Amino acid sequence: MPDGGLVFNRTPWDSDLFGFSFYELKCSAIAVDALEKLLPAWRAEISRSTKCLVVATLPPADIARAQILAGNAFYPVETLVESHLPMARFKPLINKKFDHLRMFPAGENDLPALISIARSSFKTDRFHLDRNIPAGKADLRYANWINDGFKSGDPIFILRDERAHCIAGFVLTREIRPGVHDMSLAAVDKKYLKTAAGFILYQAVLQESRVRGCRLATSSISINNLASLKIVERLGFVAHNAVIKFHWFHDAIK
Repeated sequence: MPDGGLVFNRTPWDSDLFGFSFYELKCSAIAVDALEKLLPAWRAEISRSTKCLVVATLPPADIARAQILAGNAFYPVETLVESHLPMARFKPLINKKFDHLRMFPAGENDLPALISIARSSFKTDRFHLDRNIPAGKADLRYANWINDGFKSGDPIFILRDERAHCIAGFVLTREIRPGVHDMSLAAVDKKYLKTAAGFILYQAVLQESRVRGCRLATSSISINNLASLKIVERLGFVAHNAVIKFHWFHDAIK
C-alpha cells in the first residue's frame, strides 16, 4: 500500500491469466477528499511497476468519486445490474413441456461443451470491451470460470437438445449465503440465441433451486446483455442495485 491510505488488493486469478498485474481499488472505502488527495500519488507509485490494470467499482449515484476517477484517467467499461427474486414470489410462466429441451445437472462428459460455449458467448462484458485486454484471453477467462466452478462442485445445470444431441446452454449457481443462490454465470450456444432456450433454462434452474432450498435468487448482469435482462425481468426478478466498473491501465515502459 504505497500511501497507507488507499485500500487495494491484487487479483491473482486475472493477473495469472492475462500475464500482468490486476488490482482492485476499494475507492468507496475512503472519504471523497482523501481519495482526491491520495489517488494521483498512488497512480504515480504503481506506475513504477510493470504493466498493470486497476479496477474500481462505484454505484451510479456516486458522482463525486466517479469524477475523481475520471480525472485520474480511469474510464467506465461496464454497468452491472444486480437483480433479486424471492422464491416465494416465483411462478413459472411456461408450463408447456418441450420434450426435446431438457435440463440436467452437468456431468464430467459435458465439460468440453460447457467450456466451448463459455469461451464463445461473452463479447460485450468489460473484459472484451477494454481494448487493453487481449480478446482471446478474455474468452479464456470465462472458459476458466466454468471449468473452475465445475471442479469446485458448484451446481451447474445444462439444457440439452435431445433432437440435435447437443447442449443448448448452461447456468452455474452458487450458494453465496444460506438460502441465497447466485446465478450470474449463464450462457446459451449461439445457435440458440433469439429462441426460448434461455428462458426455459432459467425457469427450470429456478424450479430446481427452490427444491434445493433456495429462498432468494440473485443475478448480476451487464446492461449490455439485454436478452438476459429481459429474461430475468419476465421471471420476476427486480433490480436491487447497480454498479459501474472503471478501469485504469498502465502499459509497461518500453
